[in-house]
Amino acid sequence: MGMEVVVGMLIAWAAGKARRAGTELNGITDRALELTAQRLWDLVEAKLGTDPAIQRLVSESQQNGDATPSARTRAETALQDAADHDPRFAAALEAIVSSQASGGDTTAATGVPSSSVQAGGAAITGTVFGNIKANNKVVNHAARNPLLTVLAVALVLAALVFGIRALTASSGGDEGKAGSAAMVGNWKTSDSSSPKVFGEDGRCSGFYYNNGAPLDIGGPMTCTISSTPDADDRYTLVVTQSPNQATYKVAFDTADHAQVYSSSGQKIYEINRF
Repeated sequence: MGMEVVVGMLIAWAAGKARRAGTELNGITDRALELTAQRLWDLVEAKLGTDPAIQRLVSESQQNGDATPSARTRAETALQDAADHDPRFAAALEAIVSSQASGGDTTAATGVPSSSVQAGGAAITGTVFGNIKANNKVVNHAARNPLLTVLAVALVLAALVFGIRALTASSGGDEGKAGSAAMVGNWKTSDSSSPKVFGEDGRCSGFYYNNGAPLDIGGPMTCTISSTPDADDRYTLVVTQSPNQATYKVAFDTADHAQVYSSSGQKIYEINRF
């Protein structure tokens, strides 16, 4: 997900909040967009509310109605770093942005059917985004509410981004791999042991551990990993080197980084694909 979209929404929220202090929002669409922006801020504040980059972004937006390029870049970096290390946070960001882009929150917030959102004469339809029919009312609406207009444009751009990602995943890209496909490759370890190899045929090396240390008694080693995670978002890895067999848990932070735990839940080491 492009964090520039999230940053743009946060700027619109902060600047709009300062401008609207003591006033009421104008119209159903304004309220729907405001609710989405508020949800986004609540999520970011809970995760990064004390981060200097986020505080600077909000402060500049509230004072000047916008943020400097430097503040934007720092905020994007902070958000991306948090998303890279916290898949749940990344998924929550994407869900909030895409929900408004798809009209998913409109019914709950305003009572207007999610398949059609009226915005000062513009009709945005479809499950993600559709044709926009506008007349001069749209121009007037944009002039009265420039920040909300920026937010609406950001949401449409987000819809495009998420639509492209969905097409990429369905066409067999690297994202969305599960089971053995997610493990195939060469991995460096955090415990300074030899690199680990997971082959497409299930043959592997370096993955058998005994009492927290790697053990290789010679002979072929095979590895299998579950196709779905458990309730703790950890996949089950079974390593066999006859007559030895052990079960571990693997938690992916990103497609190329994971943490490996013993069957009892104790962290053993981390791996990075190279």
